[in-house]
Amino acid sequence: MQKKIIALAIAAATSGAAFAQSNVTIYGNIDMGWLTTSGTNGAVPAGGAVGTANQARNFTGQAASFSHLGFKGVEDLGNGLKALFDIQYRFNPDAGSGLNQAGRSYVGLTGGFGTAVAGYLDGLRYGIYGKYNPFTNYSIGNFASMTTQYDRAANAIAYISPAWKGFTLILATATNTQGNEGSLKGIHTNGVNAITGSSNADDRLFSVNLVYTNGPLNVDLDYETTKAAGLSDSRLYVATGGVSYDFGVVKIGGVYDVIKGQQNSLIGGNIDLDGATAGLQNLGGLAAGQEYDRRNWFVGATVPFGKAKVLASYGQVKDKTLSDADASKWAIGARYALSKRTELYADYAHIKNERNASFTINPMGNSAGLSGNGVNGFAMGIKHAF
Repeated sequence: MQKKIIALAIAAATSGAAFAQSNVTIYGNIDMGWLTTSGTNGAVPAGGAVGTANQARNFTGQAASFSHLGFKGVEDLGNGLKALFDIQYRFNPDAGSGLNQAGRSYVGLTGGFGTAVAGYLDGLRYGIYGKYNPFTNYSIGNFASMTTQYDRAANAIAYISPAWKGFTLILATATNTQGNEGSLKGIHTNGVNAITGSSNADDRLFSVNLVYTNGPLNVDLDYETTKAAGLSDSRLYVATGGVSYDFGVVKIGGVYDVIKGQQNSLIGGNIDLDGATAGLQNLGGLAAGQEYDRRNWFVGATVPFGKAKVLASYGQVKDKTLSDADASKWAIGARYALSKRTELYADYAHIKNERNASFTINPMGNSAGLSGNGVNGFAMGIKHAF
C-alpha cells in the first residue's frame, strides 16, 4: 500500500542562485536501468518462474532515482521578500508514460522571517530516511521501503525558520494528508466492515523537525502525529532521529525510528482502500483492536574514490505487536560520475524475513516493502540530472 506522509526539500528552491528579479528554472532527472529480483524467505511466496511473486527482470525508469520534470522559480518582491514556487511531475521513460503523477508542488514566501509554503509537500520523516541513507529513498538499497512511509502530504502548510547557530526549525500541518478533505470517509474498518457515521476521517497532521548542521555534522530530530478526524483510537505517533558525520575518507550516517498507530489510525491495521477487492480490508496485517508498533533503524556509509564512490547500509525492522515478524536488510552499491550531471550505478540488496514477515525488494521508498518482488535484488544503469 502506497502511503503519503511527511518530508521537505525546499532548500534547493530557495538557494541564492535562484534569487533573481524574476526567474523560472526547468529541471529534472531521467534514469534508465536493468533491475532483477529473486529469492524467497519468511512469508514471501515461493515460486521461481519469471512473473511469479518472487522473481522479475525488467528495464525500469526508477532503478536508482525517480525520473521527473519540474519548474521552479523565485520573484524578488522587494524589501527582502521573495515569492517562490516549485511544480514537479514524474514520468516513466521505459514505457513513455507519466507526467500525470505529481511530485511536490507548492507556492510560498521567503524572507528574513524564514520560509512559508503551502501545497503538496514532501514528508519530513521520509526526507530524513533519504538524507541519512547512502542509497537515498530510491534504488533497491533504500531502507524507506522497509517501513510504511508518507512520502508527501496533501493540503499542507510548512514553516522553515532562519538558521540560528546551526539550528533550523521546521513546522508542518495538513488538513488531510491523502487527498481532498472528506476523501477518506469509509476507509477505516472494524476489520471487516467500514466504520460509518458523521466523521469524514481526514488524516490530519502536525509535525516538528529540528535540524542541526555544523560543518561535517548533521542531526535531525523529528516528531509527527496524525489523527483521523472524528474517530477515536485513530492517532499515529512517529519519533525519528538521524545523524551523519563526514570524515572525508568516509561518511557515516544512520536513523532510529519509532512508529506507533492506534487501531483506527491510517497507518494501523484496519483500513480498506479498495472495498471491491476481497482481502484489502486489513492492510496493516493486524487483528481488530491491535495497534501498529515498530522500531526501525539503519546505518550506512559512503566511501569516495575520486569520481567513484562505494555505498553500504544495514538495518532492521522490529515488530512489537506481531511475533516472528522482524526483518533485516543489507545493501552494497557503487556510483561513478561521468560528469557533474551524469552517473553510472550498480546496487545489490538482500532482505531476511522472519517467518511472518514479507518485505520485498522495491526501488520505491514509499511502498512499505510489500509491493515489490523477491528478497534479492540487483540493479545497474545510468541517470542524468538536468
